[in-house]
Amino acid sequence: MTPTAQLNFASGTTPFVVAGVPIARDAAAVELGLEGRVWRNAVLGIAYTGQLAEHSDDHGINANFVQRF
Repeated sequence: MTPTAQLNFASGTTPFVVAGVPIARDAAAVELGLEGRVWRNAVLGIAYTGQLAEHSDDHGINANFVQRF
């Protein structure tokens, strides 16, 4: 339940492994987002992501604004 990634630098050095924080076994992942046009060429969005477990929680919010020309 520990996320890992094997990486290496562009210069071709020896690969290495990076490990993240272990994920709880009873975790539930949730995500909710809204996006809407605020002007003719502009969009505003906001999203919530979370991981909920008995002994740990992780929450995040992301907002974006896109203006097209």
